[in-house]
Amino acid sequence: MESSSNTLTLKVGTSDLIFEQADNAEKSPFYHFAFDIPENKIEESITWLNSVGVTLNLFPDNSYQIYSTTWNATSIYFGDPAGNVVEIIARHTLDNANLTPFTCKNLLNISEIGLVVNDVISIKDLLSTNLLINGYKDNKETFAAVGDEDGLFILSAYRRVWLGSDKEAEIFKTEITVEGTHEGVFDIGQYPYSVSFVNSSLN
Repeated sequence: MESSSNTLTLKVGTSDLIFEQADNAEKSPFYHFAFDIPENKIEESITWLNSVGVTLNLFPDNSYQIYSTTWNATSIYFGDPAGNVVEIIARHTLDNANLTPFTCKNLLNISEIGLVVNDVISIKDLLSTNLLINGYKDNKETFAAVGDEDGLFILSAYRRVWLGSDKEAEIFKTEITVEGTHEGVFDIGQYPYSVSFVNSSLN
């Protein structure tokens, strides 16, 4: 973890999560993001989170976890001190099982970031046309996942309640950097969202 007067940087596996102080002190931005863990570690992650004082959000069936048959993935959710909707997800389609005891080192990467929009379908089409990023396994008028299991933009309709919470989705400035084979910056419509592509082969 690194911090300065207005930023906080968290190293999460192969990813960096950077928070910047909001320009408007009266507004408290919050986001949805997800961390991947080994596909066999959801139960251990619950025990570990409880041991470090994290209160998990309960689903209506009084379970801390929810399984998606479409994605073949199990997720748990909690709110962090800044009000973000944090997801821990075990994607059972990935060959990343781990037999060592669960610790923070089992947080592998940031695999999802939520982007709140007024028209989910049009932004999904915009990303497909301009960035050649296709829809994943869910495509609805109020929700769409764009990308693949290594990284997903979660498009949510404005004011839709984030799964695993009681918080309505809102629009806040978001900057995303993706390593790959391309370079450039893409602004997503008129929203305060930008995606920077960095050619990792040049580093």
